[in-house]
This record gives sequence, C-alpha cells and structure tokens, in this order.
Amino acid sequence: MQIFIILCLIPLSVDIDDLTAQLHLDTGMAYMQQGLLEQAEEEFHQTLELSENYHTAVLGLGMIHAMRMSWENAADYFMQYIDTCPDDYRGFFELSKLYLETGKPDSAAFMSDSAFIRSPTTPSIWLQSGRAWLELGDMETAEMWFSKGVQNQGSTDLESLVLLASVYRRTSRGAEAREILLPAVETGYAPAAWELARVYLSWKDYLRAGDAISRYLMLSPEGYYADSALLVLEELGEAGIYIP
Repeated sequence: MQIFIILCLIPLSVDIDDLTAQLHLDTGMAYMQQGLLEQAEEEFHQTLELSENYHTAVLGLGMIHAMRMSWENAADYFMQYIDTCPDDYRGFFELSKLYLETGKPDSAAFMSDSAFIRSPTTPSIWLQSGRAWLELGDMETAEMWFSKGVQNQGSTDLESLVLLASVYRRTSRGAEAREILLPAVETGYAPAAWELARVYLSWKDYLRAGDAISRYLMLSPEGYYADSALLVLEELGEAGIYIP
C-alpha cells in the first residue's frame, strides 16, 4: 500500500518541480529585462537546479555575463546552449553579438549566418548580419541586409534605415542617404538626425549640419552620440561656421 502511494506521488512531485522551474525561468527573464542582473542570475541558477531541461536558463546566464562584459563566461554559456540546442538560432545570434562587441567581425558574420539559416524570417538577425558585414567593410553585403530590414515594417526597420543611410554616405551616395533619412527625422527618430548631420558634414554644409545636430540633441540629450554631437557643435561654433 505504501509503495502504491509513493508511486502515485512521484508524478506530482515531478510536475511541481517542473512548474517551479518554469516560474524561476520566467522570473529570471523578467528581472533581466529590468536590468536586475543579480536577481536574474539567481533565478536562472535555481531553474537549472530544479531541472536541467530548461536550457533557456543557460542562454539567459550567457546574456547576463555579456551585459557585464564578462566575455569568456558569456561565450562559454552560449556555446553550451548551442551544443544543447543546435537548431535554435538564439545561441548563434547572441554569440554573433558578443563577437562583434569584442572586435571579431568575421566570427560575428559566421555566427549570424548560422542564425539566419535556422530562422531566416527574423529581422533582428538581418540587422546583426548587416552590422557584422559593415564592420568587415563589405558595403554591398551590408547594404543587402539593411535593405531587407527596411522593407520589413517592425522593431528594427528604423535602425536598419539609419545604417543603410550610413552605407550610402560611405559609398558617395549622400543624396540617397538624405532622402531616406529626412522622413525618419521628421518622425522624431534621433539616430536619423545624427546620421543626417554626418551627411551634411561630408558635404561641408555646416549650417544644415548644425541644425541636424541640434535636432538630435533636442530629441536625445543623453543619447549614445550626445557627447560627439556636442563636440562637433562646439567646434562649428568656435570656427564661426554655425551659430545656434
């Protein structure tokens, strides 16, 4: 009778562990999105202690270490995830981003290609591939990826558009860059204003360059390019070329 009761309880125990592991995983992902990395890391470790089958926790640990710039540990987790889930694009995608961050664009391009093979309709992969090839100096391939991203209305289309404009600018097609950037600037997308300023600077059109820089700083006063934008604006002012 006791054995029968124990056998009946085993599936219940397994289900509870499974549900608890899923809860820890979901909580860890939520913490990570909020930037609470220590809490997220703890949740992912608890997930794996309950069940090694929740491989996404391994991916999450890699992402946490990447956010901390602990590159070797992050790469180890991503490789572990790839070994366990070779058909999932996410391990290759995250490893591609890591390689690009650490100055290995050739490896980044290889990994983004691997991610694309597994998920060819994911726009973030197109964007990542374009970034890798842009870093490698292959403008034609980068342009192909960014154009693909622009054609897909979604979360990465504006970023793809700005990077496509940067390809146009670098390949002496500033007029084309300006044409696609102006609508994005009008919608208030700050990076487009900064790229537009770089187009005008390449033309030595300092008045419109200054206006575009001021627009960028208004839209994103603490943005990624804010320090560079302020420096350029100060230089233009000191030279008497641009007065806000």
